[in-house]
Amino acid sequence: MGEQLLVVGIDGSPASHTGLVWALARAERTGARVRAIRCWMPVMFKAWEAAVTAEPVAPVAEQRARAERELAQVVAAAWLWVPEAIGRVDVEQKVIYGLPGPTLVSAAADAELLIVGHGHHVIDMMHRSVSWYCVRHAHCPVVVIPAAAATRKTLVRAVPPVAEVEGAAVPTVTGITEVMAVTPVATIPKLSRLLR
Repeated sequence: MGEQLLVVGIDGSPASHTGLVWALARAERTGARVRAIRCWMPVMFKAWEAAVTAEPVAPVAEQRARAERELAQVVAAAWLWVPEAIGRVDVEQKVIYGLPGPTLVSAAADAELLIVGHGHHVIDMMHRSVSWYCVRHAHCPVVVIPAAAATRKTLVRAVPPVAEVEGAAVPTVTGITEVMAVTPVATIPKLSRLLR
């Protein structure tokens, strides 16, 4: 049982947060390990609408560091939602360079399950979504968390008050705990748009 692996794709969306919470709860019951993966591609130049701000594109190292911070914030919020898993579930956090679909399928080659969030139905119909790719190419069962599972009500219940999240003791590696400041959900762009 302890050798089972659950791979979760994290992109900052409410559905991916819900998927990680689900994976932690399942791992706590089954003794599986969890691997949270944030796929990352550097931005080399700005889109035309963003270029008018005259802000330079952040260096690649800074973009990667931002991706690592975002992943740590999502994992921290998920730990607080499933506190009984703390100390009982081994969670590995990885930021991997590559396109999300192929990267997640490759990372889940030895997994029991791959968990991904589900995009908008129109995107799925256009065959461009990560969930579409994973369902068709993964060598293990794929759990797809629908966007409807991450409604405003679910997010409000899933993400603890800011006072609890800021300065929380966050397990990062089995047996090692560090205190980190976690960005409140209202300041995470994709989540704040959904909460309005």
